[in-house]
Amino acid sequence: MAFSFDFKNSKKRRVISEINITPFVDVLLVLLIIFMVAAPMMTSSINIDLPKGAANPANEKIQPISVSVKSDGSIFLQDEAIKLGSLPNRLLEMTGNNLDNKIYVRADKNLDYGRVMEVVRIVSLAGFNQVSLATELAQ
Repeated sequence: MAFSFDFKNSKKRRVISEINITPFVDVLLVLLIIFMVAAPMMTSSINIDLPKGAANPANEKIQPISVSVKSDGSIFLQDEAIKLGSLPNRLLEMTGNNLDNKIYVRADKNLDYGRVMEVVRIVSLAGFNQVSLATELAQ
């Protein structure tokens, strides 16, 4: 019994050294969708009608703390309702007495200016030197 093999007609297998990027693109698209869905949820849940402004959005490594003042004058620290008198102590507690944390004051545009400045004054008297007023970007 003789066995013959024709080397000329056999297909040679080649090693493909290129990177297959299809799975990589699939993963990136899934991550993009996840971040697009999650990004609106990462903002404060207190519904406030902010005034328009022209400031550039800041890129920050530390998550800033937001103090929100609704049109009825009620004050929220992050998503928790709080009284103005207990605001300094809660801010110091949340930041671990780190006075370099950035504090955003978000106030409804229909709110009395004096009430907004009262909140800013209380935050400043607590020792925080980076107090900013939040606005919506003007379009």
